[in-house]
Amino acid sequence: MWFKNLYLLRFSSEFAMSPEELHDALSSRPFLGCGKELREASGWVSPLGRNSEQLVHAANGYILLTLAHQEKMLPASVIREELEATVAEIEEKEGRKLGKREKQDLRDEIEFELLPQAFTRTKKIDAWIDPQHGWMIINTSSSTQGERLTHLLRNTIGSLPVVPPKTDVTPVTLMTQWLADESSLPAPFALGEDCELRSQGEEQSVAVFKRHELTAEEVQANLAAGKTVSKLGLVWDEKISFILSEDLGIRRVRFLDVLEDSLKDADPQSHAEKLDIEFSLMTGEVSKLLADLMKCFIADQPEATKP
Repeated sequence: MWFKNLYLLRFSSEFAMSPEELHDALSSRPFLGCGKELREASGWVSPLGRNSEQLVHAANGYILLTLAHQEKMLPASVIREELEATVAEIEEKEGRKLGKREKQDLRDEIEFELLPQAFTRTKKIDAWIDPQHGWMIINTSSSTQGERLTHLLRNTIGSLPVVPPKTDVTPVTLMTQWLADESSLPAPFALGEDCELRSQGEEQSVAVFKRHELTAEEVQANLAAGKTVSKLGLVWDEKISFILSEDLGIRRVRFLDVLEDSLKDADPQSHAEKLDIEFSLMTGEVSKLLADLMKCFIADQPEATKP
């Protein structure tokens, strides 16, 4: 249940649906898979696993939901080989060259015929909604995957007023300042062990440091040469480590031992109880992290439901 990435969106107006109302809405678009003729398909599944019929899970005011997306694995090389053989056979039989439109029609027919034989790949994407603080958090580092979930949710419930969070200062500017002067990094944040720096010229050079002392001379030399920080490893309150990127994405999230200890102390008796405890721990701590992080980027904090 621990999210590995945090794709951040803010609600521009209140999310007023109750968990029960959201469950009913999601029930109109359950995940059914691709079938024989579809190339891909998306729908909603239970975040608690295949043995549950709950399409949402609610705890402490947070709402968890899960999208499943399935696609047929039909390599372009397979279609191309079949097309080339078919085109050669027709051209030899009819003694003429096929036009572009005819080849495209043949390609479509071949793909349609091969689809039922293709393997499928299914990916699940979790997200939680925090109505109180106006956040929607998706467990992905990909804008494509994030948009896939928000697009289906918008179509399912009719409206989803979410936008990327706005800041008064760019992440690049602030991360560069933090790396240049560790003392400027506000508590309870601390530097981690990873960063990526980019030059600003036409031929951009990139310096990547992993598991490295970020105050070391070689890192600081890249800053002195004019590079700016595009990714920066941080640790929040000795509980969560992560990589903050220039688009305000939060990647490679790790929940440190202190939260694992809290889970052990809770002593869950079932898989469902374990998921519930993990979700409660995660959402509670990440909400505090986001509040501290946004204080760094926004001078005057907006109301909970404002982006």
